[in-house]
Amino acid sequence: YLDSLNSMQAVRNESVLGQRTTLKLELLYEAKDGDVFSESVLRDIRAFEQALRSLEGWSKLCNMSEPALQFQCSPGESFGNYVWPKRLDNFLTAGGFFRLSFDGSASERLPLDAVVAYLREGRAFPHELLFFLPMAFTEGSNSRLLRSVFGFTAPSLDDADFRRTYQDFVEKQLYKAMKEVVLFTRRPVDPSSWDKPPSMQIYFRGDLLDDYEVLEALHGDMLLAIGPLILSLILAWIKFRSGFLALSATTLLCFTVLLAYVILPVEKVSLASFLGVFMIFGLGFSSFFRMHELWRRSRLEAVEHWERLMYLHTAAGREMLPVVCTSLCYFLLLTSNLVPLREFGIFIGTSMLLAVAFALFCFVPILLLHEVHLRPCLRRMSPRLVMVLEPAHVKPNWEMLASKIMLLLRRPKPLLAGTALVVFICSVTALAVTAAQPYPELPEVFPHDHHREAGRPLLQSFRHVNPAEVAAPLTIQMCEPGRNLSSCALHWCDLQTTGSSNLTSWPSEQAAACSCYAPLGLTTMCSNITVSMTISGSRATALSEATVLPEVEAFMQTHFADADYVATSSATSRRLQSVVLEDWPTGATQVDPMTEMPQISLGFPTPRLSTSSCHETHLCYCSPKACTNPAGYRRTTSDLSLPALSTTTEDATSTSSLTSSEVVVLFGISRPAGLANLLAKTISAEFDTSFDPASPWAQRAMLRVCEELPTTLQVLTSRCWILDFRTWLYSRGQKFPVERFLDFHQTLKEFLVSYPSSASAMWFNEGNNLTATMFTFQVTPTDGATATLAARDLWNSYIDQLNSDAASTASNAWATSQVWVDAVTLQDALSSAWQVLLAVTGVVFLVGLFYVLDLELVLALLLVAFCVCSVIVFFFFCLCGWSFGPWELTILTVFLSYSVEPAFHIGHDFINPGLPEALRAEKPLGPNPDLLSVADAPAPDGDDGTSPPQVQARHADGLSQASEVNPKAKDTPEEAVQRSIHLVAKNLVSNSLKLFLCGILLAFSQLRIFGRLGAISILLPLLVVPSVLLVYPALILASGRQRREPDLLVFGNIMINKLSWLWT
Repeated sequence: YLDSLNSMQAVRNESVLGQRTTLKLELLYEAKDGDVFSESVLRDIRAFEQALRSLEGWSKLCNMSEPALQFQCSPGESFGNYVWPKRLDNFLTAGGFFRLSFDGSASERLPLDAVVAYLREGRAFPHELLFFLPMAFTEGSNSRLLRSVFGFTAPSLDDADFRRTYQDFVEKQLYKAMKEVVLFTRRPVDPSSWDKPPSMQIYFRGDLLDDYEVLEALHGDMLLAIGPLILSLILAWIKFRSGFLALSATTLLCFTVLLAYVILPVEKVSLASFLGVFMIFGLGFSSFFRMHELWRRSRLEAVEHWERLMYLHTAAGREMLPVVCTSLCYFLLLTSNLVPLREFGIFIGTSMLLAVAFALFCFVPILLLHEVHLRPCLRRMSPRLVMVLEPAHVKPNWEMLASKIMLLLRRPKPLLAGTALVVFICSVTALAVTAAQPYPELPEVFPHDHHREAGRPLLQSFRHVNPAEVAAPLTIQMCEPGRNLSSCALHWCDLQTTGSSNLTSWPSEQAAACSCYAPLGLTTMCSNITVSMTISGSRATALSEATVLPEVEAFMQTHFADADYVATSSATSRRLQSVVLEDWPTGATQVDPMTEMPQISLGFPTPRLSTSSCHETHLCYCSPKACTNPAGYRRTTSDLSLPALSTTTEDATSTSSLTSSEVVVLFGISRPAGLANLLAKTISAEFDTSFDPASPWAQRAMLRVCEELPTTLQVLTSRCWILDFRTWLYSRGQKFPVERFLDFHQTLKEFLVSYPSSASAMWFNEGNNLTATMFTFQVTPTDGATATLAARDLWNSYIDQLNSDAASTASNAWATSQVWVDAVTLQDALSSAWQVLLAVTGVVFLVGLFYVLDLELVLALLLVAFCVCSVIVFFFFCLCGWSFGPWELTILTVFLSYSVEPAFHIGHDFINPGLPEALRAEKPLGPNPDLLSVADAPAPDGDDGTSPPQVQARHADGLSQASEVNPKAKDTPEEAVQRSIHLVAKNLVSNSLKLFLCGILLAFSQLRIFGRLGAISILLPLLVVPSVLLVYPALILASGRQRREPDLLVFGNIMINKLSWLWT
């Protein structure tokens, strides 16, 4: 959302660098053992980044980038630049400082505590600690994670060539290098090898790089799609018993995918589109199989081809209804809030309808062409070649299969009882395991162990950042204490050896003894002396100024015993840059904060040689460790002592070991209208024109957000520049808010000179005036989306209450958090998936009722579908350890319609004799002796070796045995069920075998969704075949039903008889 503000202006300014296209590369490092601050980890990180920058494409692209922003790519924004600075001065200069250049090229490492102190104190703006370290990091703690950010900024607003160059670099060099190093860091350690993998693991994210990684995986997985395509061709060859028909159907199926891509508004091929391709290859042959079966049956109803075509197209409406139902189920995914699911639904739904259209209007002429012209031509060829191209002899004995199944159905009730027990156990176990699992997460593209998915929770522990638009200081000064240099980044001195130098700080229950130093210059001639006291050590910062200042005044009274009065200025104390104390023999360092106390004025009653006023600086080291005697200073005869800490002032327990999430409160940015398109890349945003930070009421409102936080919000730490701004104003003797007749914006600019890191939380307009701002809070993480949204509601209530009390200049504040967005997205995804599941169930029920016209058979059909889904859920969630989520629910929804489609035909064939003649599957005619199959008989010899046309038509493919399975009114329920099983088993077994083999190939996919789809494709046929051929017929037979008329027809006749008095 914050990124989208960069392009919100209607007219973009060429001179504004922030409006240029910046392509970001984000690298995340995780230490394998210990923490990321170890020498070996930092050394490996530096070596990797140096190798990355040495790539030819990297150098070329960096040179193409905007010159003012080339620091983003060389040396980049890396923690290593600060850890390995180049020393520019070999000796301390006369001014008392030496210089460092943060280019990461040195061989000697800067002490880590010095690096942390420098980044913490704001002199490295726009860099700070949390730019490189997780949000939960606190000073003094360790971290296993570290981040580097690189950027490439286009040299102008016209970024087309720049993007092409970057895309070319990603495809040819960058992705390959990143993939190799990721695999190398995950390589197990070989004790016998000298070549050891790095001591850290690497995760990466980047603009264009992420999309290319997915496309690379898709391209690899699409090669696997060749396997399902070939398997589909082979199985279709066997099913059609014709290579020509199989090749034609496969070609038409490929055309459906291409045509769907052309006619749909698809801007670019997405993961959802590729998933649809797999689904079409796995399920799309149903239409062609049914048209082929109808063409075979048409011989029973007519002799002339035009009559057969009329029959085929008349019966096709009924036969294609289940396939159209499946397509409608996919279109129901358009109701989802998730963009990928909508893309998937419209793509595969359109493809399925196109497959039906191709089967009706393209495949039927091919069937006629094959029967009339191609088959006679093939008979002239070698018998062996004909046997391969037209394997009419490959004909499974479906009648025997149906009879074997009927043997199992002689006692349907024990079969149903066993099935019910299995389903009950699977359902209860699946519910228990699913309920015990953590709350589901957002859909993942890759498997859990892939660097992208494994790095996602790690990346979420960092603040969102973009490459900086201004360069951090490259060269800084390290100063000797007491030099009073305003440009010091840090102070540095050698440690004085003392008996207590092994301690880092005085125990809290013990008073802190301070070693103090005064200037060597004589000030006894001055009548008035102004003293600046600088105190080093954590005790001075832990105690309040009201506690420390009397001790300092008492020290001055002792040091200047002849002083007539001691007066303290009204200014407050301020923090100086910390001091790094180095123990030269061991190289150990310690960083102590430095505090400058308010100036103290001393007057003397004794007449002095001069009436002038003098100024001097005193240094006091109030920790067990102290610097050696600074140049130009002497040890004072008296020492300062700071009191012990009370129990209420002790440091709180460190939260560095805790994870945290970030909440951002924004002023000056309008709240987005809604999240209509979840998982979309961008949303519109604009500034809130009613926000006026110069208003004192707006400043008070911002302060309240940071000061009046209720404990229910569970805030761990906060980053509120408004608190520092108030302290800064007080130190200058000014009031907060900024007084009405003072220039707020000019005052803020002066504040940012002292607190440059605060600017990272502000937006400015072209006049460099504050337009919007944000305050960030680290909060205790919640467990699950429900708890996260409850925490969001608490924050919203808190902010709404503040808005209701605030003036109109700051009454539109609002809070947001990445974890809230993820929780809302996940909740909406699950909600959409459940809605789609209910809608699909409703459509299946209505279409089944329309197709079968029998409520009892449709309810039994849905019961069978529930049994299949229950076993699938048990297998994958309980045995395979899957987590329940929107993708898994959606996949089950997609296959729900597939599992019930074959059962539609069993139910329809059972009640077919009871239908009116106009609705029956076939006319009630017996088989015509002139149309009996003679395909297996040798072709009669003619003068030219061919058969007469009419005989040739009867010899087309040898599949006229379809007449034996037509339902008959005289059949008993058992005979009717057997005939239906015989009819359905042909297509069901063929489709199931094809889906099973395709699933085996899909299981090896790189993408997680494809792998899971493959796993379900393997299991589903193993469940659907027995469910349709055994369980569903067992339900029909166990009911003892003898009536063949459908329920709706019986009900309609009853209603007509009841209401006949109205027209008689």
